[in-house]
This record gives sequence, structure tokens and C-alpha cells, in this order.
Amino acid sequence: MKKTDIILIVIALIAAVGIWLFYSAGAEKGLTAVVTVDGEVRAELPLDDGNATIETEWGYNIVHTENGQAFVTEADCRDQICVDHKKIEKVGETIVCLPHKMVVEIVGDGEAVADVVVG
Repeated sequence: MKKTDIILIVIALIAAVGIWLFYSAGAEKGLTAVVTVDGEVRAELPLDDGNATIETEWGYNIVHTENGQAFVTEADCRDQICVDHKKIEKVGETIVCLPHKMVVEIVGDGEAVADVVVG
């Protein structure tokens, strides 16, 4: 490697870390986990302590909240991506289970904000 290659790599790493710090430091801690299935709200769980079994026509998921975080503890889907997902705690973070059409989203003021209103 040439000296200029190393300098470019270091600059790229510094920029990446800076961007990551900017976005992660500015994120607001959430208050509620909103669970939707196929766009319909099924549960709103406080992040301090909550538990919900979400049953759908495609299967089930168990969503748990504690210590300001939300996570999926169990699901009967084949790939288990939602169960393996990291715990979420900041506004806007989501856990998605595509086979069950379920989304767990963290909101700040306890109310889910609609992205689109269809009338």
C-alpha cells in the first residue's frame, strides 16, 4: 500500500465514526414500543416493563420490554431474524418480522406518528 492509500483509509474511517457519533448521540430515548401487524396497531408497551404475545394468521411473536429496551424473545417464523435482532431503545428504531408482517417501533411521546394518511 502506498502512503496516500493509508491516508485515504484513515480519513474514511474518521468520517464514518464521526457520522455514526452524530446520529447516535442525537437520537432520543423512546418511551413506548408500538407493535403493528400489517399496518394495524396491536399493542403499545411501555419500555420499562411489558410483554405481549402477538398472534397473526401467519404465526406468533412474543415482544418483551424492560430497562428501556424492546426485543422479540420468541417467534415461530423460520428465519428468526426478529429474535436475533439487537434490543432497540431509541425513537425510530424498529424490529421487523417479515413472515408475520409485524413491526416493533420505538416512539417518544407514546403516540405513533403516521407516515401517510389515506382518506
